[in-house]
Amino acid sequence: MSDPHGHELLAQRLAMIPSVLDGMLAAGPKPLKPASLASQRFIITGTGSSEAHARYLATLLNLHSDRAAAYLPLSGFVDAPASTFAGKTLVVFSQGVSPNAQIALQRGQDFAHTILFTATTPEAAEAAGKPDRAQLLRKLLEAGGELVEFPLAEEYTTLIRFVGPLAGYLACLQFATQLSCSRFQVPDSATLAPLLAATAPARLRDAMCELPSAFAHGFNLITAAPISDYSQNLACKFMEGLYWNCPSISDFLQFAHGPFQQMTAHPKPAIILQGNGPGEAELVQRSVDMLRGVGASAYVVQIDAPPLLSIFGFEAALNDLVFTVMRHLGVDQVNWPGKGRDDALYGFCPDVSAGS
Repeated sequence: MSDPHGHELLAQRLAMIPSVLDGMLAAGPKPLKPASLASQRFIITGTGSSEAHARYLATLLNLHSDRAAAYLPLSGFVDAPASTFAGKTLVVFSQGVSPNAQIALQRGQDFAHTILFTATTPEAAEAAGKPDRAQLLRKLLEAGGELVEFPLAEEYTTLIRFVGPLAGYLACLQFATQLSCSRFQVPDSATLAPLLAATAPARLRDAMCELPSAFAHGFNLITAAPISDYSQNLACKFMEGLYWNCPSISDFLQFAHGPFQQMTAHPKPAIILQGNGPGEAELVQRSVDMLRGVGASAYVVQIDAPPLLSIFGFEAALNDLVFTVMRHLGVDQVNWPGKGRDDALYGFCPDVSAGS
C-alpha cells in the first residue's frame, strides 16, 4: 500500500479545497423550492462536522435574516412528541447520510417541510452500493423535500474530513441568501482565496510537533461569539486528526467563569482565535495577559475577516496545523482507533417515524 496512513490522500483533498469552493461559486446555488423559500421557523440538526454546519446556519437565520431557527441534537428526535415539530421546517446536515442522521429524517412527516444538506445523491448512493440510502433520498424528494448538495461525495478512507466541512459553510451561505430579508452576501472567490490560504503560526506548529504531550490531553480554544457557537469542527479536528482529547471551547468572557481557574490549577495551553471585530483585540490581549500571568502558553491565530467569513480562515489554518502535526507524528488515518467497533451508536437508527 503506497499510502498506508492516508497522508497523501489528505494532502490531495487539502489542495483541492480552493477549486471545489470556486466551483460552487461559479455554479451558484440551485433555486430553492417554494416550500423552502416560505419557511419561517427551522429546527436544524447534525452531528460530527455537520453540527458546526447546523449551528452556523442557525446563526445565519437568527442574526442575519427575518427567520427563526433552533439547533437540536439528533437524540432529540427519538422521543419528542409530533406536536414539538408542527409547522416547522426540518433541516438535516449529513455529508454521507449517516444512520444517525436518518433518525431525524424519519420524523419528516411531523414537520411542514424537510431540507437535507448532503454530498450524497440517490445515484451516488446506488453507485456506492448503498441502496437503502438511495431509497431514503428518493422518498424525501417524492414527498416534496429539498436536497441541497455540497461536495465532497464519498470523502471516506480517512477518519478526518477536510473538504466537506468548508464546502458545507459555503452551502449554508448560498442557501440563506436565497431567503427574503437575508442581510449578507455570498463572498466571491477573491474574498475567499486569502482565507483558504491561511496557515497556523509557525510558533504554534513547532510547539505541537516538539511537545505534543502538552496538548494531547486537552487544551483550551478561546474565541468570541458568534464563532464560539459554531466552532465545534475546529475543536474536533484535533480529536479526529490526532486522536487527542477534544479541546474545550470558551467564549472570551465565559473563559473567566471557570475554565481559567481550572487551567490555572492544572496548566495547559490555549489557542485564541481572533477575527477582525473591533472589540476582539482588547479581549485577546486581556486573555493573553491573564494566561501568561499564571505561566500558561497562549497562541493567537488571527484571521482578518468578520465572523461569517473568518470561519473559513480558521478552518484552513487549523487544517494546516493538524495535518502538519499528523505527518510529524506518523498518525494512521486509515486504521483509526475503534474502527469498526462504533456501530452500537454510529449505526443507531430506530424506527421513530410514528412520533410519540
